[in-house]
Amino acid sequence: MRGCIVRPRGRRKSWGVKVYLGRNPQTGVKVYKWFSFPTRREAEARLSQMLAQLHGGGTIPTTKLTVAEYLEDWLQKYATSNVRETSLKSYRDIVRQHLTPTLGLILLRRLSPLDVQGYYTSKLNGEATAGQQVLSPSTVRKHHAVLHVALENAVQWGLLAANVCDRVKPPTRRRKEPQRWDEEQVRLFLAEAKRSSPYYRLYLAMRTTGARPGELLGLRWQDVDLATGAITIRQKFYRLGGSKRDGEPTRLLFSEPKTDKGRRTIDIPPILVEELRQLKAEQDPLRKEFGSQYHDLGEHGPLVFCQADGRPLNWENVARRDFRQVIKHARLPVIKPYEFGRHGHAAWLYEQGVHPKIISERLGHSSTAFTMDTYGGMARGLQAEVVAKLQAWLSEDKVSQ
Repeated sequence: MRGCIVRPRGRRKSWGVKVYLGRNPQTGVKVYKWFSFPTRREAEARLSQMLAQLHGGGTIPTTKLTVAEYLEDWLQKYATSNVRETSLKSYRDIVRQHLTPTLGLILLRRLSPLDVQGYYTSKLNGEATAGQQVLSPSTVRKHHAVLHVALENAVQWGLLAANVCDRVKPPTRRRKEPQRWDEEQVRLFLAEAKRSSPYYRLYLAMRTTGARPGELLGLRWQDVDLATGAITIRQKFYRLGGSKRDGEPTRLLFSEPKTDKGRRTIDIPPILVEELRQLKAEQDPLRKEFGSQYHDLGEHGPLVFCQADGRPLNWENVARRDFRQVIKHARLPVIKPYEFGRHGHAAWLYEQGVHPKIISERLGHSSTAFTMDTYGGMARGLQAEVVAKLQAWLSEDKVSQ
């Protein structure tokens, strides 16, 4: 028999599982592994799982690592070399600020679906620790994704028999309808930005290209063709660290788009072409004035949208300070830069009847289906157009009778 359930002597409140693992290849002595459980039902369930694992050619996990020890080891040995640096920071924050404080003391092999489900509930309700903020379903789903990947690796490495996250239901994502300005409000914002903001051309590029802020902050002059009126997205810019909480120095990172579709050429309107031509004419004298102190950034520059000395812009400062200030001066409803730029551009294209394939190519999405699912519902007036056509059709039918 490969395993059995026993009642250890002197332990009235626990049940033991004894599993035969074979003979020691050197001494020939039989090797057994003991596990302890608070109830007979848990012991029976665990025994069935372990026997199925053995019959399937697997092994019985015997690790004594805690969840905290394993996750930290996983970050160092797997995530560091297999995850983009920007994503790695997010992984570390999720592990060290959330998963470890709540689940860290549990033995990895004892982590149960109930533990993980309870973690999700506590995060949604803000009850895991005193003073903890309530997290959104989308944020908790990110925690689920990180934990799932980490435990899946543990299964592959023989530390776990199964991934408990497969038996847990993450919270349902609640899609929040993005806020939008109408065309007149967009014109008011751009007019105010042109009058009072040093980042007017950046805002104009956001609205007329649908490019992500990081893509525009990483845009180089060598990727701008003013003759044909087009820009090519070949890199993105990130700024990591630098906050008091992280305690890390600021790092400026440039990376290629994640997918082939992300590397794309976007046609731009003449108004943006003219503004970029003027911007370049303003930057050339500054570059000569700064001389060797100008930051060309090697292969990553010189940048189109940058500080006076060529250094990349700090997007957090632009979004939190200048963008909000322009909105305030223009007396417009508050929206996010992403809603003004990428979301607003995509929805406007839908309203103009542009083919979804073209919209998908401009945004750099992997598929047209994703574009339609994400932005198709934002377009105003499309439902009204359908209703008008239905009314006209039914009216014609009524007249013919």
